[in-house]
Amino acid sequence: MTEYMTTMSISDNYKRNFYAFIWHALFLAFASTFIDVNTVLASFVLKIGGNSLHVGLLTGIYIGLPMITQLLFAGFLAGRSRKKPFLLLGIYLRVLALVGMGHILLIPNSVESGRLMLMVFLWIAVFSISGAFAGISYTDLMGKIFIGSQREKLLIFKQIVSAIGMLISAIAVRHIVTAFAYPENYTIIFFTASIMLFIAAFGFLMIKEKSVDTNNIHSMIYIIRAIPDMLRSDNNLINYIVLINLTSLGITIIPFYVVFSKSIYGFTEYQIGNFLLLQFAGMIVSSIIWNWIAKYYKYKGISFGSILTGSLLPIMAIFLSRYDISVFQWIFFISGFSISAYTIALQGILLEITNNDNRAIYTGISGTLSLATAIFPLIAGALIRICGFNVIFTIISLLILPALLFLKRIKCTNQ
Repeated sequence: MTEYMTTMSISDNYKRNFYAFIWHALFLAFASTFIDVNTVLASFVLKIGGNSLHVGLLTGIYIGLPMITQLLFAGFLAGRSRKKPFLLLGIYLRVLALVGMGHILLIPNSVESGRLMLMVFLWIAVFSISGAFAGISYTDLMGKIFIGSQREKLLIFKQIVSAIGMLISAIAVRHIVTAFAYPENYTIIFFTASIMLFIAAFGFLMIKEKSVDTNNIHSMIYIIRAIPDMLRSDNNLINYIVLINLTSLGITIIPFYVVFSKSIYGFTEYQIGNFLLLQFAGMIVSSIIWNWIAKYYKYKGISFGSILTGSLLPIMAIFLSRYDISVFQWIFFISGFSISAYTIALQGILLEITNNDNRAIYTGISGTLSLATAIFPLIAGALIRICGFNVIFTIISLLILPALLFLKRIKCTNQ
């Protein structure tokens, strides 16, 4: 009888936690669409007078900064028996940052390009750094609660739900950016995103988290000194870090497709709405494909898809730019394939090569050493102004392909 009750308790907790993560994923998807860096934020920076350099800086802050700052929090969080309180704190800080983004557009004279650009980057930095704090707790919590096939089911289903949520909200964003004049349209977008993210946190309030005994309370200095030994003792970690650096090039180049489009076809809010809609439509369609691939080839098969699409996209962008905007815009549909595969695979592989003791530390190390994610957008923004889009896109395409070699060397527990 006791064994039966224990089994029932585990089953109930699993369902409760599963739906808690799905609730968060759905409303996070709504919020993420409203502040999508590849389309909405990139177009916003261009709208207030930015260029490829500013888009590069934006991308570096939004995508790269959370990764390279993870080590600041990894040691602190690794030694905590419960991660849920810190996850919620990180989410609420992100909500505050989004409110700040909306508020600056209500300030008189906020239309001044230089002043507004500075304030936007500051709030995006707050949003990104708090995301790093929340991200470590999120990954560790997921790894602790779900095991084996449960993780695979969650990640695939979460991606499908997220893609559907993103498509629905993409339609809403498309309407807002065209129905309202600037700056009202972006003000509504940022405030709505903050509300959606706040609601998303309700999911984690439902989670039943068990305390886990751990002795891994280390200072950041201790962890930095220990990195060489960790890298020498675990080839999986080395290969995973290189894989992230190379594969992320295909993700961080996506906002530059908006800049590329503007240089050829001009710039309208209607185009941004179409780009956003097509990107998330691609994420939905691809999620079904990645679900099928996962059944046979697991996370490594999905990662292969991310590398392949990421390397083909820059060349496709060059080729499709010879045609009308109605043809070129489909580059964003294909980018949805790359984004969804990258999201599922890299998080899944990290969960497979870590355990409860080292997951937070490995997350921090791999994020901090993902230098390409942070630095590349800055370099690309400058080089594009010097060498042009065609040269940089071609180079990026060639740089991504070697990721296949490092993916092959990774040994996952279930593969």
